[in-house]
Amino acid sequence: MSAHYKSLARRTTPARIPIFPLGGAVLLPVCDLPLNIFEPRYLNMIDDALKGDRLIGMVQTTDDDSNPAGIAEVGGLGRIIQFSETDDGRYLVVLKGLRRFRITGLPTVDTPYRQADVSYDRFGEDPDLHAVRQTSEALSESGRSDRAALTVAMKALAKAVGVEVDWTALAEIPLPILVNQAAMISPFSSPDKQSLIEAETSDERRRLLIGLMHLYASGGADDNQTQPTQ
Repeated sequence: MSAHYKSLARRTTPARIPIFPLGGAVLLPVCDLPLNIFEPRYLNMIDDALKGDRLIGMVQTTDDDSNPAGIAEVGGLGRIIQFSETDDGRYLVVLKGLRRFRITGLPTVDTPYRQADVSYDRFGEDPDLHAVRQTSEALSESGRSDRAALTVAMKALAKAVGVEVDWTALAEIPLPILVNQAAMISPFSSPDKQSLIEAETSDERRRLLIGLMHLYASGGADDNQTQPTQ
């Protein structure tokens, strides 16, 4: 993992950020999120981000009637690490997850895209994930058992949805990062993905992820998802 991104995530705490609402897409620390941008207001957002600190906040849309803003309260702050433009004017970008945030306000702004006032208070440990190592987990009995339980759940879900997985490659990924990556790419509903991003600790997210994987593998949940392509 990267000490550079750990330092960057620690010092990157803008009080106001542009936000990209997208159902079915969550961004967790350390993980990468590819996006296919074609709507004019979000093309404008990318242009503005590239002129500055390259930061974008990803939040899920929600159909909750009690939430008139139509977006989830907790999202992920990402930094543009890859950018290209297609012949038909689309932007293909990749965001690196830095840390999570909680929306505290939605100000009136002049930009065509929405912006949010945010707080990072509840997620102070997120930057540490960027420098997590595999070594301590491999030497820990509890760490090995935690990974084994996750692997069993992942294999059950992969079999249920018919996906081939390189299990040898996954064994090289530190457990907290594997949890975040699996939470982002698993075929869960938007509310279930939101519950994963809102889990305060990595251990809490791991336990919730295992439960959801077994639930979906058994056919006990609606696994419809929205592809993160804007």
